[in-house]
Amino acid sequence: MVSPSGPIRLAAFDVDGTVLHGPTICEYIAAGIGRGAEMAALERLTFGDDVRRSREIMARWYRSHSRARLIAALAAAQPAAGLADAFSLLRAAGVKIALVSVSWRFAVEALAARWGADLAFGTGLSEAGAIDHVWPADKAVWLVGLMEKLGLPPDALAAVGDSSGDLEMLKIARKGYFVGDRAENLPPHVVHWPGSDLASIARDMLRGHEMR
Repeated sequence: MVSPSGPIRLAAFDVDGTVLHGPTICEYIAAGIGRGAEMAALERLTFGDDVRRSREIMARWYRSHSRARLIAALAAAQPAAGLADAFSLLRAAGVKIALVSVSWRFAVEALAARWGADLAFGTGLSEAGAIDHVWPADKAVWLVGLMEKLGLPPDALAAVGDSSGDLEMLKIARKGYFVGDRAENLPPHVVHWPGSDLASIARDMLRGHEMR
């Protein structure tokens, strides 16, 4: 954790389970191309090598579909409660918004464009099927690099996540919010904020902005 000084200038949000409730990105896409039952089995895989293999399987499914068709499968994706208001509040305060995920980057970028986020990060998939894997710890690495690129101080970051995979990202944020039901091993500065809409979290992020 960094010591607070200036206002928040970058807000990073995990996607599956945080800004996207219900099915995951991968489940929406699989349902849209007739692979829902197979995807249900893959979603139960959580270890590194298994996840790597599941991504390779999905990449093979996607080969017979255009990128536009895959993105169209996200049309039914519903944002978490309060997302529109949260992003509106943050943009009005001059805060950049990043969607940060281990899921497919093309899908995260599509959701970012739809919901008004400025930046997106996720696992890359080339048109030829090559995978640029992203793992939970990479979220923090990317955010640190992004802060440097934007010329922002370390204390300008807020982050929101819902699982253990978000802990490294939450650790480097000045303001951290954990929206998952079960909170274990949270850093001391991370607030457990389950069952609340994202607008209330955005207001908390911005607390103090009006005094600067």
